[in-house]
Amino acid sequence: MAEQRDDKSRRPRLPLFLDLLSRLVVIFGGGAVGERKARLFSQYGPVIVLSRDFSPGLLDLVKDPQRQIELVKCDLSCGFCKYLQGAFIAIPATSDSELNRAIEEEARSRKILVNKVEGVGDVVVPSILQRGSIAIAISTESPGLTKYLRLRLEEVLTENYQDMARLLSQIRGENKELVPMQKDRARIIREILLDDEVWRLLEVSYEKAYMKARSHVCLDERDSLDAGDTPQGLH
Repeated sequence: MAEQRDDKSRRPRLPLFLDLLSRLVVIFGGGAVGERKARLFSQYGPVIVLSRDFSPGLLDLVKDPQRQIELVKCDLSCGFCKYLQGAFIAIPATSDSELNRAIEEEARSRKILVNKVEGVGDVVVPSILQRGSIAIAISTESPGLTKYLRLRLEEVLTENYQDMARLLSQIRGENKELVPMQKDRARIIREILLDDEVWRLLEVSYEKAYMKARSHVCLDERDSLDAGDTPQGLH
């Protein structure tokens, strides 16, 4: 018999990058799962963790000045509704499945997004590959495939891509004043990306790669890349 799957897992989902800087994430449970969730979400915005006890990792994490984490000691079996006030995302991560379901239902009734630790909720956390300003989110129905894809992408996403992202950001900023038409700015970016010499020069010198990229913008700069350099210096 074919494996029966939760219909929620088949629903189309829109991948988004969210700014959580001013959005509150409330985590119910201070164990290993709650710690893992807090470690992730506190990189992006404020987090409150509610529990009677907290893992050693959470107690250390709250000391990190780079993170906004608040630990609230409480007995959730005596009531949890008031802690949902102001939440953007709720994460039921206690060891009590019935309590988790009750928290989920209450959060949904208040139009609060839910990230479940068992099953599929409103918010699905992907596997994230971060390289400088480049972020790639990976999500599949198979954790094994997700890990495989991440490992393959880690091999492909070399330092050159980070430098190219920096270079294109710099060029785009300059082009807003130099090139009035958006279609021309898009064409220039496309030409730079297709220029093998720019990619090659990124392995040698960011400045040389930038000068070569600039030649796609300003015709009088096309011959300036090699100025003052010997052939040996370039190759």
